[in-house]
Amino acid sequence: MNILDRYIIKTVIYSTLLFLLIILSLYGFIVLADSFKYVGKGDFELGDAFYYTLLTMPRRLYQLFPFSVLLGAMMGLGALNSSNELVAIRTAGVSIGKIILSVMKAAFILAIFTFMIGEYVLPITEKMANNHWSTKTSGTTSTVSNNAIWVRDKDTFTKIHSITSDKTLGHVSIFTFAQDKTLKVSTYADSAHYDGEDWILKGIKQTFITDNKVISNQIDQARWPTLLDLELVDVIISNLEYLSAYGLYRYASYLDDNSLKSNQYWLTFWNKIVQPFSIAAMLLLAIPFVFSSSRAGNAGSRLMIGVFIGIVFTIANKITAQFGLVYDVSPLLSASLITLCSVLLATLLIRRMT
Repeated sequence: MNILDRYIIKTVIYSTLLFLLIILSLYGFIVLADSFKYVGKGDFELGDAFYYTLLTMPRRLYQLFPFSVLLGAMMGLGALNSSNELVAIRTAGVSIGKIILSVMKAAFILAIFTFMIGEYVLPITEKMANNHWSTKTSGTTSTVSNNAIWVRDKDTFTKIHSITSDKTLGHVSIFTFAQDKTLKVSTYADSAHYDGEDWILKGIKQTFITDNKVISNQIDQARWPTLLDLELVDVIISNLEYLSAYGLYRYASYLDDNSLKSNQYWLTFWNKIVQPFSIAAMLLLAIPFVFSSSRAGNAGSRLMIGVFIGIVFTIANKITAQFGLVYDVSPLLSASLITLCSVLLATLLIRRMT
């Protein structure tokens, strides 16, 4: 990496982090102010408002990062262009292609950073924030309940009426079928919790159905190792957007293996995979607008162009995603289409510029 690479990379990263700090500060202040109205509710105190806001910052960072990269890069490169530094670099024999390559190196570093946040930090902090919020405001862990949650594992169907964020299951019904689709065993449990090795079911009522008779049995407590994959519980109780790519891949594959609809999970998975490339695509699309102006007074117009590109890109991605879900389009195509179109458009604009 030569001096020019380091200089452009440093400019892009510094300006991006500056924009990110400004936007996160404003966003954090709004979230903190909104949290103050819950002070006094249950055990929620002033310190809890600050703690909850801090825990939600990785989520805000992950959401705002692509936008911050776009604005930061446009303003940073625009400042270099306004001060004629880019002109001097090009006069020294450096092509626009090499400058763009340096910008893409910065985009790669920033994209890896945001991917790591989304994969390893965000799932943990979101879980902590939700648990802290519900525990302090209501004294209980948050509960997910949408009438019932059904999980299929080959010939076994499990119905779960509620799941708390500490992974306790409420009112669990397990139906096991034979190869000829007839019901063999019906099991009901008042609750189930994971003890680190197996699921512990409590208040169990079982019904065994044979050709000649029906046998009922009641058990106070029993271990049930095959009830549900613990990592799948994380998927059920979490917002899809804040799950790790690995967790989404496992759950989507599980749904496919059991012939269940998985498009929404695959779409979210591919969105997370494509996001680093989306950041690079937005930067590439912004470069022609940076080089098209050299006056210092155009900083405001560059900022507006950056905001416009970011908004259009985000809205187009969401529309494409919904279109793909409705019309059963390939999740990979739905997640990457706008990024590919942006790269193609940017390539055409750059070729015209050169």
